[in-house]
Amino acid sequence: MATKFDHLVIFVSNLDDAIGDFTDLGFRVTRGGSHGLTENALIIFANQTYIELLALKPYWHSPLMRIANRLGLLQWRSKIQASIYCRLLRWVNGDIGPVDWCVRVTDLKSTLRSWEDSCLEVLNSENVSREHINGGVVRWHLGGSTNPDLPILLEDITPTDHRAPLVGTTDHPNGAKDIRAIVFKVNDDITAQNTVVKFLLTTDNQQSDRNQTGITLGGVHVSFRGQYMLPKVALTISSSGDQTQLLDSAKSHGTQIRLIP
Repeated sequence: MATKFDHLVIFVSNLDDAIGDFTDLGFRVTRGGSHGLTENALIIFANQTYIELLALKPYWHSPLMRIANRLGLLQWRSKIQASIYCRLLRWVNGDIGPVDWCVRVTDLKSTLRSWEDSCLEVLNSENVSREHINGGVVRWHLGGSTNPDLPILLEDITPTDHRAPLVGTTDHPNGAKDIRAIVFKVNDDITAQNTVVKFLLTTDNQQSDRNQTGITLGGVHVSFRGQYMLPKVALTISSSGDQTQLLDSAKSHGTQIRLIP
């Protein structure tokens, strides 16, 4: 099972405001398009990882949708279907800020089958599409489990370059190049560490990673900290600059971002 860190999802209340904030931080922000009730923008890096800024479209804020959401009708429907969408609904019903992470796999079905064989509760996978702002449709499969320590799994149907294009999107004015490390605030860092080692690493790699803090997925080091950690998520991004720089937390929407030479 080949897994690569793909992207961090940051849920924002207003997409235009978030685009302005991250532009002020020196990132080139590329509008992605529409996923039905949501719209997004991407901050793409040279190693084809990215930060996704995700917001609800105005339709979601209609009185009818607010009532349905308040009554829990949408969550009830997703739970009945046991779909990955019941996890995605946590994003729009929770706090603003970083809400989840995705890893890219080459064979979603076999990965989920191995999870089930290990007695992990698996959600039904879904085919997802996004209407690109410049035209065309991007498609991928999403799957995963109810375990909050594990990421959402993503397998591209259309080429990855269509979903996260590299041409004209990675020349960030602040010099950012690649996501190198990400740290998540969790309830129990030891349990989270053991869980991701068990379900995301191959058998050959497990032994060498059990004695380390975190795991490495496609060149990105993923680790966990307990409740004493202040930001919900901390990102380390390599840059072309010659000094370490901690970006303004007032504009990073709950994510600590550090640029390193």
